[in-house]
Amino acid sequence: MASDEERGNYLYFVPEKCVGCGMCESVCPKAAIAVYRNGKGFEVEIGNNCAVCGTCSDFCQFGALRFSRNGKEGGLYTEILKEEIGFNKVTVNNDDCILCALCMKNCPRDAIKVVRSVDLKKLRSGEISIEDGCIECRLCVENCPTKAIKIYHGKPVIDEDKCIYCEICSKICPMGVISVRCDSCRIFDQRIYAVSGAVMVDEHSCSTCGMCEEVCPTGAIRVDRIFEGEQRWEKERCYEDCTVCRDICPNNAISYSYEDGKAVIFSDRCNFCGTCERYCPGSAIEIERRLKEEIEVEFRRIREKRKKEIRIGEICIGCGICESICPVSKNGKTIEIVEGKAEGRVSEYCTACGLCVVNCPVETISVRELKEET
Repeated sequence: MASDEERGNYLYFVPEKCVGCGMCESVCPKAAIAVYRNGKGFEVEIGNNCAVCGTCSDFCQFGALRFSRNGKEGGLYTEILKEEIGFNKVTVNNDDCILCALCMKNCPRDAIKVVRSVDLKKLRSGEISIEDGCIECRLCVENCPTKAIKIYHGKPVIDEDKCIYCEICSKICPMGVISVRCDSCRIFDQRIYAVSGAVMVDEHSCSTCGMCEEVCPTGAIRVDRIFEGEQRWEKERCYEDCTVCRDICPNNAISYSYEDGKAVIFSDRCNFCGTCERYCPGSAIEIERRLKEEIEVEFRRIREKRKKEIRIGEICIGCGICESICPVSKNGKTIEIVEGKAEGRVSEYCTACGLCVVNCPVETISVRELKEET
C-alpha cells in the first residue's frame, strides 16, 4: 500500500486480481511501480517517488489496484473518464434485459451478478368458489400440490397465496363442492411484469472481454473498452510450438491458425492489456494502445529484462510436463528433467509466464522474478 495521508490518498494492491500485464508500469507518470511474479501470483513494488495519484488504478483493467481520495474511489482520470466522457465498462439496457442471467453464468471474472424474483400472483390467477356439501373425504387436501387446502369446520378453505389454480381439487372432489377456474395460461401480458430484478456489474473486476455481450440473447448488454489500438505479430520471432500468448491471455482473445504455417489471431475480446506482449518468449508480439478519447497519457514501453528463479520442490514426480510446456526449455535454458526429476535454475530466458506453475500436477513449481541482478 502507498499513501499520502495529508491529502487523504491511499493506493491498495489486490494480488488475487493481478494478471501481471504491467499496465500500471506503463502508465505511471513517475515510473514508481513494478510488477513481479512471485510463485503462482504477483506482487507490486512501489517506490518512494510514488505520487499516490491513482493513475495506475484508473487504467488497471482487472481491479488489482484500488485508489481512494478522502474516502472516494478513483484517481486523476476517474472524473474525466466517468463524468466528462461518460465511460462505463458495461451498460445494461433494462428495457431489453430479460434477467436470464446468461451474462452472469458466462462472465469469467464473476463481475456480474443478476438478482431476480418472480411474483407468482402475477403469473397465477383465476377464480375459486366453494359450496356446501363437503363430506370431509380430504381428497382435495391430500392431492393439492402446494398444500394450499385445509378442512375447517367441515368445509374446504383454500389459501390463495399458495394456490396455483391447477384445478386438481375441483376435478377430484366427489361432491362438486370446489370449483376452480384457471386463467393463468391465458394471461400472456402479465409475464413481463411478473419477473423483476437487476443486473449489477462490479467494474473493478470486469476486464471488458465482452463475453456477456456475446451471450446476451436480446442485445441488452454493451461492453465498451477504454483502449483501442493494434496488435502486431512477427511470424519470424514466434516459436512454432509455443502457446504462451493464448494460454495466459486473461480475456481469451487469442487463437491460432495453421492453414499456412502458424498464425496468431486476435479477437475482439482483446482489451490491449499487453499480457501477451510481456510474456511472449520470442518477443513476437507488440501491442500499440491509445485512449479512444483525447486524453493525454504517455504509455512507456517496458523493456526491462529480469532474471527469474525457478524452484522445484521435493515432491517432483519427474512427469516432464513443465519441460514440455515451456517453449524455451531446450538446451536447459529454464527447466529440464535430470535423473527423473525436474531441475530449475536462475534463468534470463524464462519469461515468468507461469505455465509450468499452473500445469504442474503436484504443484511443486514456483517462479519468482528477481528484483536485483544476481
